[in-house]
Amino acid sequence: MQNQNDSTSSRPSTSPARSRAAFLLPLLALLGLGSASAAVTARWIEADFNGDGRKDLIATSNLADVVFNPEGEVIGWYPKVAPGSNLITEQNGAYGFNKLKNTISLVRERKAFEVVLPGNTAERQARPFTTQTDLPNNRLTAKFQYTQGSATVSKTIALNPRQFTMIANIDVDGAENYTVNFAGLSRNNNPDVKAVAQGSTDIQTSGTVNNIQYAALQEEPGTFNSQAVTALIVRPIEGTQASVNLQGGQNANLALQFSGPAQLAVYGGKNELIRLSQTGFLNLPGIFDPNLFGKLSLGVASLMEWLYGFLKSWFLVIVAITILIRLLIWPLMQSQARYTARLQFIQPEIKKLNEQYKDDPQKRAEATMLLYREHNVNPIGCLPMFIQFPFLIVLWNTIRNFEFDSGLLWLPDLSIPDPFYILAVLYVLANLLSLYVMTRKTPEMFKQQSFIYLIFAYFAITFPAGVTLYWILSTLFTVLQQVLINRQMEAAMAARNVQRVEVPVSPNLSKSVKPAKTAPALPKSKRQKE
Repeated sequence: MQNQNDSTSSRPSTSPARSRAAFLLPLLALLGLGSASAAVTARWIEADFNGDGRKDLIATSNLADVVFNPEGEVIGWYPKVAPGSNLITEQNGAYGFNKLKNTISLVRERKAFEVVLPGNTAERQARPFTTQTDLPNNRLTAKFQYTQGSATVSKTIALNPRQFTMIANIDVDGAENYTVNFAGLSRNNNPDVKAVAQGSTDIQTSGTVNNIQYAALQEEPGTFNSQAVTALIVRPIEGTQASVNLQGGQNANLALQFSGPAQLAVYGGKNELIRLSQTGFLNLPGIFDPNLFGKLSLGVASLMEWLYGFLKSWFLVIVAITILIRLLIWPLMQSQARYTARLQFIQPEIKKLNEQYKDDPQKRAEATMLLYREHNVNPIGCLPMFIQFPFLIVLWNTIRNFEFDSGLLWLPDLSIPDPFYILAVLYVLANLLSLYVMTRKTPEMFKQQSFIYLIFAYFAITFPAGVTLYWILSTLFTVLQQVLINRQMEAAMAARNVQRVEVPVSPNLSKSVKPAKTAPALPKSKRQKE
């Protein structure tokens, strides 16, 4: 009978090819789980959404799906928490809306853009709607018209598929005054209800407000839910005058009163700083009060827009942002790179100490600290790597909410995840290269830590493509910096011809052992004679 040692030694050794396969298979399995977010091509869909036998009109995009009935009223308004997710299924020309209906609608079971004609209770007769799609100019347009007694109501709605905004033109022929209702918000039984009059900064939260700058229903954003809270903001534009009646609580509603044609800018989506800023709604008094990180994000967004004015490419903008951030933190990362290089150099000695004092943790710790002091290795030298985290948080928060008016190569939008996983694979490869450079003298450490990046691959799949692109570029900068430092350290060690003097460790290590001295380098002439 074989003993345990014999059994263990008789196992076949793992080949390099099998080791690589063991690493790649989990990665491929992770990437094969299905797209976390498949990009959606903005378009109009005609289908019966609510089962009343009439064809409704659905505007679908990466940011939201908005459902209009034949009268041009919004009966479903679905901002996407995960941009790029496809919530509408299609099979053999038939559409399925179950996934969409299971998400939260801004208007609940009520309506937005609902026109109420005082004293007119006649049945409405809708005429066929028309649509136009202009993706190069980021515009989806629909025209609705219906009659109600002797009155004719016309609506033209123009949506920007890269924003949460739409421009609405409403005209009523046959009625002097009319009301347009905007219901919401669905997730909150008591949203913030507010309006501000023209020429004023005073926020009113109830009653009637005349000649408004805007009227809004908003959920209060928290520290960790900025992507889930929503807002519905209505702003009269192009000289349109309107008053509003504010209603709060579970049946929150904005009832805007008009006399004559009206043009409105309407925001329906995430109550988020960058989105509101890029659509011009942040300038309205009382809409949003940013914190420190919010102000930094606004600064980054302004810098990105300024750079785009020169570079005309969002890829080059992200490259420029990466270079600027790396230059800012270069001294700190230089310290981190030196720490890593010195740690690599003494790894063989650390391994010897671990073997020598494997049964005495105290002596092992003292000997290790002595080795650190001898080679000027600071145990907290890795802290500078965490300095870049605030930069990453600000950049991540900016890019995931930034409106990129164009894509990049295979990427339809840098603010949504890469639907083809190419950036995720590049991210993993870049980090493995970085890990190899930092652990090349300790292959065992490379093998132990390489699997960690499978976890980070998930984040690369789900994070906005622009953020992942920044990670890749920043990691390559780290590799370059580490290679330069490694060469400098190796050259310095070779020039000094370092020879460590081994000192035995006594029971009273901390008192009796002094740092080992390096042997001075001999003059070149003497070394040649020897």
